[in-house]
Amino acid sequence: MIDFKVAPGKQQRLDSVGYDLHIPELQALALQSLPLSLLKKGKPYSNKLLSAELDRLVDLFRNSGYYKFSKSDLVIVRDTVLAGLIDPTLDPFQQAALLEQLKRKREHPTINLMVEQNPVRDSSHITKYYIGQMTIYPDLPVILEDTVTISNIDSGSAKGFTIISRTDKFKPSVLTRNVFLRPGQLFRLQDQNRTLNRFNEMGAWQQATMTLEPSGRADSILDADLRLYPAKKQNLSASLEGTRNTNDIVTASNLFGVGVNLGLVNRNAFRQSVRTSTDLRGGVELGARFIQTTQASASHTISFPRVIGPSLIKKLFGQRQDSLRTIINTNASYTERRLNDGSKFFTVGSINGSFGYEWSHNNKSYLYRPLNIEYTKLDKSDSFTRFLTNIPSLNLAFKSGLVVSQQFVYNSIKKNDNRTNFLRISAEESGALLGLIRSIDEGELWRFIKGDIEYRHHIDYKRAQLAMRAYAGAGLAYGRQGKTGFEETLPFYKAFFAGGPNSMRAWQVRQLGLGSSKFYDTAGGGILDRFGDVQLEGNMEYRFPLGTIFGVKLLSAIYVDAGNIWNRRPIDNTPAEKGSDFQFDRFYKEIAVDAGTGLRFDFELVPHSL
Repeated sequence: MIDFKVAPGKQQRLDSVGYDLHIPELQALALQSLPLSLLKKGKPYSNKLLSAELDRLVDLFRNSGYYKFSKSDLVIVRDTVLAGLIDPTLDPFQQAALLEQLKRKREHPTINLMVEQNPVRDSSHITKYYIGQMTIYPDLPVILEDTVTISNIDSGSAKGFTIISRTDKFKPSVLTRNVFLRPGQLFRLQDQNRTLNRFNEMGAWQQATMTLEPSGRADSILDADLRLYPAKKQNLSASLEGTRNTNDIVTASNLFGVGVNLGLVNRNAFRQSVRTSTDLRGGVELGARFIQTTQASASHTISFPRVIGPSLIKKLFGQRQDSLRTIINTNASYTERRLNDGSKFFTVGSINGSFGYEWSHNNKSYLYRPLNIEYTKLDKSDSFTRFLTNIPSLNLAFKSGLVVSQQFVYNSIKKNDNRTNFLRISAEESGALLGLIRSIDEGELWRFIKGDIEYRHHIDYKRAQLAMRAYAGAGLAYGRQGKTGFEETLPFYKAFFAGGPNSMRAWQVRQLGLGSSKFYDTAGGGILDRFGDVQLEGNMEYRFPLGTIFGVKLLSAIYVDAGNIWNRRPIDNTPAEKGSDFQFDRFYKEIAVDAGTGLRFDFELVPHSL
């Protein structure tokens, strides 16, 4: 056995930092960017920090046209000795003062740094370059890069560009609009990176690369080749879902659900890298008398890789346009709910259309829909009407209605070693302006505001994962209900609910709550859905693999759930509503808790590309 004993010295900290570059423009750029320098007085000295500062300066100079400038053109000179002590002309008093400074320096060691420029060995490293000819290959095969010219475009919107295409799958304007290295302009490294990131994010291409070479026409000109490798244009996917929820042994009720999903994605619609997706879904929930709930939905989304809207919107987003998409979505759905005896309970049909923008920055993504229109039609059976008459909160929520809203969603992901944090914040308001027209407010328009926040923290181990989740949501309805009343709850299709495989797993979907009220446990035979204006929920789950059976991965988890839903306030003063409202002095006593385990089969189906 060998023992190592390490006695570290005192940590050195930066004292003064200077720049001495003999090219005046480079010196000026370095001094102008001084607030962004990574070398700050008092920071601990490290080689990693020095290397990062040199990288920053190289990027700064390359963003100013110095294409060939490299890290080898710079050097950092360290000064740790008081050179004045070796000056023979100093008198004894000056030497004593310097010795006192040296003593303090040993007690609190510091280091002085100077960033200098190495002697120029190649004049091209200090030459500013401009972009000459830009050649784009929009449809290169991955295996063979044959560059035979099929079309040569050098006019109109493609001025200064040469587009060499085999198949004419992409419009020239789509290509040139997304290239930020413009012919005749100064080379900037950030423009090169923006171009590559843009094409890699658009979806129509699986890879984008760029090469730059000095032009034979002039010493300060760079010719660029942008090579693009298209992805499969279309992708067809299908999935089958199956879930089962079993309540406790006393009630012995269970619900089994089956769903089928079909999706078709086109990554290059209209020859403009426009992404379209069509999704169809059908599903049933099986109860005591076979089919309890039938659901079907269809949606179509068109995603444009640019800003569509007035110039003010384009200015507002600025450089965020690099990753910005304009999203147009339409959706229609149908739900039929039946009683245990097989008779129809109610049906809900809805149609939805929205227009908005989606963009990302670093590890954050944003979605803003300035216009979202939804109309929901509720068809009630006589039995359902009788139930609602006796339950005020549901009677207010279960109504046909119109939503004209705007929505905002924020997502972020931060990963640190084996830990990952997910944060999602969303907000929606409906009828804020349109509802100012009283006749519309008194009609089917819903006026409300709602928001929710979800935080998840995952810890990954070698073969397992610990997942924790916290969720909170609340909403406020404030519009008119007819000529005399006011909306007191959110519409059921915007309200919060708990229970099911993705929520409180000991309860069936929409079968938990409200608060501590026991009325909803027995009302309508205990089958009525429950909705609220407030929801709190927390989950903890330990996930681990069990093995593989016939090539299918078998996974399991042990979990604990806690949460509930409430109304913002009691709908009336009857005993039925007691405990259904959210109150800070007792909500924590009304938190429901469950624990259990589950199985998951991972078939790893591969989607089919066309």
